[in-house]
Parts: sequence; C-alpha cells; structure tokens
Amino acid sequence: MEEATTMKGIPPSTQNIMSLIVKRLSQVESLLPKLSNKAKEAESGTATQEILSFLDGTEAAPHTGAKGAESAHSADGEFIPLVGGEAAKPLEVYRKVDVEDDQFGLIGQSQRFIQQYSARCHALLPTFWLESMREIHRYKSDSPYLGDIVELPARILVKTSKGLMTEAPGARLLQDLLKERQQENYLNASEMERIERAVAKYFAGVEPILKDEEFNVKEKILEAQTAFDGFGWGGPELEKRIIKRVNQQVEEALQNAESGTDPARQAIYAEIAKLLCKLQHAILAEPRTREILAQMKP
Repeated sequence: MEEATTMKGIPPSTQNIMSLIVKRLSQVESLLPKLSNKAKEAESGTATQEILSFLDGTEAAPHTGAKGAESAHSADGEFIPLVGGEAAKPLEVYRKVDVEDDQFGLIGQSQRFIQQYSARCHALLPTFWLESMREIHRYKSDSPYLGDIVELPARILVKTSKGLMTEAPGARLLQDLLKERQQENYLNASEMERIERAVAKYFAGVEPILKDEEFNVKEKILEAQTAFDGFGWGGPELEKRIIKRVNQQVEEALQNAESGTDPARQAIYAEIAKLLCKLQHAILAEPRTREILAQMKP
C-alpha cells in the first residue's frame, strides 16, 4: 500500500487518502505492545478508556475507583461525565415550516378577494402583500404570544392588499394598469427571497417576546421611529399615492406602539412598523414592482 502512494496513474486525492491510512496503521503498530499490556488490565474498569486515550494521543484519565467508568476530572478539576453526558438541546423558540397555517382564515380570505378582483385589476402588488402575509404564517412557536405576532401584522397586510383594489386611487390605477400590462399574479424567486428575509428579521426582532424575556420597549419604539424616518419613497418617477398608503400603515403601527399599555404588544407593533418599512424597500428594489409604480404615475 505504501508503494501505491507513489505509483504513476493514481490520482493525487487517492494517494493522499492511502498515505493517511499508511500513517495510521504505522501508529497502531507502534502502540501494539502497550495495548497488549492494557488488555491484561481489562478487569480494572479503566483499561478501555486508557486504550482510547493512547489511540487519541492523549494522556489517560486518572483512576477514579468504582466510579471510574462513569466520570472523570479534567486537568483543571472540572467534572466531566463520561456516561449520559450529552448536553441538553436548547428548545426551539420558533421555527419555519413549509406549509403555512391559516389559523385566522386571513390567507384564504385574501386569496379569494384577489382572484375576484384580478379580472379588472392588475394583481402583482396585492399579491406581494398576500405572499408577505403567507410567509408570516409559516412560523411556528409554542409561545402564547405567537397569535398576536402572526395576526396583528397579517390583518394590516390584508387591509393593504384589499385597499389597493377597492379604494381610490389604487383601484383605478390598478384597473388602468391592467389595460396596458399583462396580468401578473405570481412572484418570482427574487421577490419571494426579499419577503423571506424581511419576515425572518421580524421574527428575530420579536424573539425576546416569544422567549418571555425582558426587553426594552423604548428601544424597540426608537428603532421603529428610525425605520419610519428612513421610509423608502423612491424617485420622482414613481406613483407616490400608492406608496403613501404603506407609509400610513407604518405610522399607525408606530402610534399603536407608542400609545399602548401592554409592553409585549407595544414591542410587536414596533417590529411591525419595521417590517412594513423593509417590505416597502423590497418593492422599490425589485425591477417589476418598481416598474409598475413608475407605469402607474400619470
């Protein structure tokens, strides 16, 4: 085998693996006399551990009497369990699943509404807000706060989507857009990825609430105010009346955070305001949605 490591025609990767095997076999061969002696001490209860120590190239643990097979001490005196010593896995605060749970009926309600109005309204922007709501419903947690964390932003997104198709000026603008542009009611991979990132940051923001840990409400509100101050309006070529509706939703969420009396809900509304700002930035960053906003401007 050692000769094969230098033979011509053998790939370098194979030679490296064979060289490693030869090295390990040589190490085992040199340890055989010691292993033979240790095998005679098998009844002591520590031989197995010492043999493993020899193979690992580490010093054997000191003899610990009757409990030697169950525990040992490190060099600095720290107790190290050898049996049943697996660290407990931390409980999941929240997790994302593949299929959303329409626990409040908001997804189905919004889907039916978009299908109904898509015969006369361009549906891409309403679909963007629908998919944002659907993504929020893909997160699960055993926390009693999950209901508010999912439902509160979802209701705002339903209102945003419906308002675009039924209220001025969105309804007329989307109707006119459908006359000039082919219907688009599905998001592409890039648009979905931006939504996923925004919602993931939202859940990272509400994690202390899900954990029922302490959090600073004033700091949460300050972060939301900063996000609101940096709200994305885009350039002068975009239809600002559509963007203004989202801006108003952010402002309302921020007001709910500031005027609330329940700290958890205040923090949730602050994170909702930040989420809406991130989603608005996603709309401005994507070519299709930005093009639509420009096309709707008179």
